[in-house]
Amino acid sequence: MLTSMRLLSLDFDPVYGEDTIRAKFSDQNSVFDYDIVIWDPSSSLSNYSLDALYSMHGSRTLTEGSSVQIKADIKRRHDEYVEFLKLGRTLIVIASPPQQMRLYASETIDLLTALPSSKSRFISASGKRIDFIGGGPIVDVLKKYRSRLQYSAVIIEPPGVSYARIQGTDRIVGSIQRFDSDGHLILIPSIDLRAPYDEEADNNEPDDDELWLPEAEQFQADLLAAVEQLGGSSSISRPSWADGYTTNEQARLRTDVVRQQKRIEKARIDLTHAQQKKESAELRNQLFLGTGRTLELEVRKVLELLGGEVTEPPPGRDDWKVSFPEGRIVCEVKGVSRSAAERHAAQLEKWVSSDYDETGKLPKGLLVVNTWRDVPLVGRVEADFPDQMIPYSKSRGHCLISGLQLFVILAEIEANPGRAAHWRNLILATCGVISGCNDWRSVLSASVASS
Repeated sequence: MLTSMRLLSLDFDPVYGEDTIRAKFSDQNSVFDYDIVIWDPSSSLSNYSLDALYSMHGSRTLTEGSSVQIKADIKRRHDEYVEFLKLGRTLIVIASPPQQMRLYASETIDLLTALPSSKSRFISASGKRIDFIGGGPIVDVLKKYRSRLQYSAVIIEPPGVSYARIQGTDRIVGSIQRFDSDGHLILIPSIDLRAPYDEEADNNEPDDDELWLPEAEQFQADLLAAVEQLGGSSSISRPSWADGYTTNEQARLRTDVVRQQKRIEKARIDLTHAQQKKESAELRNQLFLGTGRTLELEVRKVLELLGGEVTEPPPGRDDWKVSFPEGRIVCEVKGVSRSAAERHAAQLEKWVSSDYDETGKLPKGLLVVNTWRDVPLVGRVEADFPDQMIPYSKSRGHCLISGLQLFVILAEIEANPGRAAHWRNLILATCGVISGCNDWRSVLSASVASS
């Protein structure tokens, strides 16, 4: 039977009971509505979006929007935790290794700086051999579930009193800090309550209750009971009828809380919409950054913006077939780390010939290659289309466009939709490398993020 204390889980699973809420570290749920908060930092970073470009080059980097959000979330949660403990409540944290992520074009940040204990540091370490120091309600509960415990971090300068260490060493993996207000900060090792995977089960997704061991709910009940025995976060009677009585000051504060929550929610929605628009706008950068399907889809958007009706052929064929008012095009799209190659033009010619065999009408061949895609724009000084492939493409009437050139065309059409016909006709008329769209500096400027 679960106690009546109200529990907020921040990224910790599983949790149970009507008085329990499961939320994310990044959510707006305030800790002050609860008696106990349990936070698993190792599960919180997944709430934030990675920047595809920076992360692609080996550094796990957050998007610009997530970078702003995580800094605000860490400060907000830190301030909440400090005040929460001063109110005599209990914060339980799964002791985790550093949860670091690089901010967009900036420094590295660690989620664990949200903890109220500024001196403590966490070092990555893993294992299951744990010794307990002394006794007490928390130690008794963890001993009961000892077979499910596994430490994932060593705590340097642990806050309060240490109660668990790696067997045979002085390396601490659990501690309890008691505050003058009777609040408690409890750092505990990880506990694995997942049910074993059944390889012989059918392919259906298991129900939520099938994901966890039968004793998972009892662990929560035992842990909350242990907290109550510590003397912190004692349950407070809140019968539903009590909400019908209030002082003027309480009513004013409740109204203020509701107003602030609405303001925060509106700001969150506005931020989400702004981030969505920004990310959608930045997708076009894949014209000079991307490869594969992402690049193909951005090329398609430009072809449609040019006034083309785009159809996708069967898998393994040319990337796009395009019908312009002035003529038909077969388009091949590539993203490469160096210059385009003659084999790309040969592949395009194969699709042109195939289309001619099917329709009896010769289409225009368009080769779009995002060349030098791993090289910063200022360093792309070598030819996109080498001299040796130009005669082949010219003789077959191919129009050659780099991804960066197509980005410049896109920017011009967005600024002046009336220019679409000009670029359609130029593509259809060009044999070789297209001209008039090489000045990428006219549409792209250096920013702090790119320096």
